[in-house]
Amino acid sequence: MKRIMMICTLGVTSSYIYNNVTKEFPIDEVVVVGKGSRKVFLKRRIKRLGLPKVMGQIIFSLYSKIFLKKEADARIQTIQKMYGLDDADIPEDRITHIASVNSEEMKNRIREMNPDLILINGTPIIKGEILSVTDAKFVNIHVGITPKYRGVHGGYWALYNNDAELAGVTTHFVDEGIDSGEVLDQKVIEVTEDDNFLTYSHLQEAYALVDYNKIIGSILDDTFKVKEPLTRESALWSHPTIFSYLYGRTIKKVK
Repeated sequence: MKRIMMICTLGVTSSYIYNNVTKEFPIDEVVVVGKGSRKVFLKRRIKRLGLPKVMGQIIFSLYSKIFLKKEADARIQTIQKMYGLDDADIPEDRITHIASVNSEEMKNRIREMNPDLILINGTPIIKGEILSVTDAKFVNIHVGITPKYRGVHGGYWALYNNDAELAGVTTHFVDEGIDSGEVLDQKVIEVTEDDNFLTYSHLQEAYALVDYNKIIGSILDDTFKVKEPLTRESALWSHPTIFSYLYGRTIKKVK
């Protein structure tokens, strides 16, 4: 029997994927990895984006948790019911904890398990030395239409840019780039007045999971087909700042 490994961080979207897949396929092991040092992450981001922008992003993160969450909770529950998303925790007895996705421990675990397919969700960027340790395909759901909306919050940025026809989600193979692997599926989401920044990702995951198990089956039996992306434009997006978000909300009417 073909073996599936999942490498992820813990969170609701990982639960959605695990519970969806296990309706049809056994996941032999779930490796939960850390997100890395917050201090190192912030230092790198400040170096790349500058302190003012990073401070604006931090303030927006706090704002979204305090104010947008109240608007989002009911809509998220509606999305879960409408699309059958199961947010139950991944069973602890299926989980192995490894501190870093790019560690020797991870290499050894992949070699020991020898999976046929590896599902990725919410991890830091995976280095080539990990991808090359196995012949297994790595598959990820990216909440944006690649390659134009690589990075984070691709659905939100598409709406912000008045690019609703590219507000969507991509299922793709993982390579050494950032959200740059071959496309297996892309879907454009339909946003309602009840959606906001915190609900888009739930809607995107729901759309992706409609055909996700079919894609997994095609990879396992080697009948998969890669697709031409909806656009060849390419850009990398970061978190909004409080200033860009408030401008988008008031002027562009994007919540």
